[in-house]
Amino acid sequence: MEEFQKLGELVETRWKNENYSEQVFPQIAAQALIESELPAKVDPWEIIRWVHTSPTLPEQQDVEGKFGNPPVTLFSGSRFYVDVYYWLDGTTSIHQHAFTGAFQVLLGSSIHSRYSFSEDRVINEHFSIGRLNLEEVQLLQKNDVHMILPGRQYIHSLFHLDRPSATITVRTQNTPSAAVQYDYRKPYFALNPFFRNVVLTKKLQTVGLLLGMKHKDADAMIGDLVCSSDFHTAYFVLENTFHQLKSNQMDELFGLSTSKDRFQVILDKCRSVHGKVTDLIMPVLEEQQRQFDIIKRRGTITSDEHRFFLALLLNVSSREKILELVKQRYPEQDPVETILDWIEELSHTRVLGSKEPNALGIEGFDDSYLFIIEAVLRGFLPEEIATKAKADYGEDFAQTLEQKSAEIYDALQHSPLFKNILK
Repeated sequence: MEEFQKLGELVETRWKNENYSEQVFPQIAAQALIESELPAKVDPWEIIRWVHTSPTLPEQQDVEGKFGNPPVTLFSGSRFYVDVYYWLDGTTSIHQHAFTGAFQVLLGSSIHSRYSFSEDRVINEHFSIGRLNLEEVQLLQKNDVHMILPGRQYIHSLFHLDRPSATITVRTQNTPSAAVQYDYRKPYFALNPFFRNVVLTKKLQTVGLLLGMKHKDADAMIGDLVCSSDFHTAYFVLENTFHQLKSNQMDELFGLSTSKDRFQVILDKCRSVHGKVTDLIMPVLEEQQRQFDIIKRRGTITSDEHRFFLALLLNVSSREKILELVKQRYPEQDPVETILDWIEELSHTRVLGSKEPNALGIEGFDDSYLFIIEAVLRGFLPEEIATKAKADYGEDFAQTLEQKSAEIYDALQHSPLFKNILK
């Protein structure tokens, strides 16, 4: 691991000359990565062989492997360290950092999304409310380097496209001025994922018990819990409840109302105590569910092109930006035609273990769906689509499309894959 030792020594020398200033460390780390040219010199699998054969390792910073599949520390200094993170199906949360540094793509590629957060209200030191805004989406490829700034200067997420991917990270131990490393829940919440509270944890465990055993008073008891809790606790109780009810397929057999109706009753109780801020919860939970759905589909799909497409649908809410990124990755192809090919292929692909008819999750998907998606991607207005259908495929197709258009739009608007494209 001589090359990583050289990298660590280079960073150490330059940082010491700057009196270990946290402000300049990202530039030092990024420049050192660029100069070291590690992706051209290092075989990622030689690192694995080294781990297998070496009797000792540098001090490992993440022994349990909480971030990476796995993470390996290759240089451990007194104030910073160098890690390589391997990823199989890794998708990071939207997060900020309580440290500084830089990272470089060693293997594979990823969709990199950068955000800003406009804070409106601080609930407490671990939870705040505002608006999360997508600022930039990039396709990262081998050799690309990015600086890591502390706190809300650098809010981002990564969706790794290739299986596997690997990233080199040079980072400080921590930055005291950015001590809390917030995660973000689109579109409104910032929370501390490392916050631990025994009382909150036990309350959430009891919610799991009540819903898991289908206790006859579960909804009433959870509603009372939400009403007697602070908003921070109430949110986590509602989040836990929402996802458990969403996954419950047996409600009707037990004579209970639908999961949606049950959750709405509990949410209304929360609103009676916490007011209008409660209205921000449902959009957050629905977006979480959309993300879970896409990530689950991605986990069973092996095609690089299809995984790339799902990454775009997960992270990008602008069809113009989706088309731009497809063009960037496949410059010789018409991006709309490329997307339509992917969609048609996915319509004939089954998700392992799913009862859905195809990987799109849409029953009866046919050429009418493809036509409307193409028209939307090409920027046609709704009133122009019928004229285009008649001109391209004749009167019969146009009439069929008109009869089915409301059904198609409804299916697409409720689809976790396509709802953002229609905006």
